[in-house]
Amino acid sequence: MSDLLIKKTEGQLLDAFVGALRDFLGCDRWEERESVNYVEARYFRCSVLGLEVTVAIADSAEFKDYDCWLYFEPDASCRGCEAFLDGLADCVARKLAVHGYEVVRPFDFGRVGNGGMLYQSDPGAHEKPSGQVITKEF
Repeated sequence: MSDLLIKKTEGQLLDAFVGALRDFLGCDRWEERESVNYVEARYFRCSVLGLEVTVAIADSAEFKDYDCWLYFEPDASCRGCEAFLDGLADCVARKLAVHGYEVVRPFDFGRVGNGGMLYQSDPGAHEKPSGQVITKEF
């Protein structure tokens, strides 16, 4: 599994954020689900390219300023192929940052204090998309 924590744009609700992900990730069939294991007892899930993508309201003890939790896990057909997930999360974090979101990719989501990688849009950059993102390890 690979996790991202995202600051939504001001006033944006979870449903609107999930709607924006349709354009960024190519997931256009999000299913809203209910579970007491998630904040507000709901989350969204989409299947794409052998992955299960889940979005929920964030509840991180270490990264309290982040609103949404986005995580990827291989579906049953791709179990055992998890090595690519960190690269995928890095790519998605950069894509979200280019579109104005601030994103953290925790190094160990289950353990407080292990830090992460911060992704932000570089407002001064006008070149290709790869130059539009500032990353900082902390």
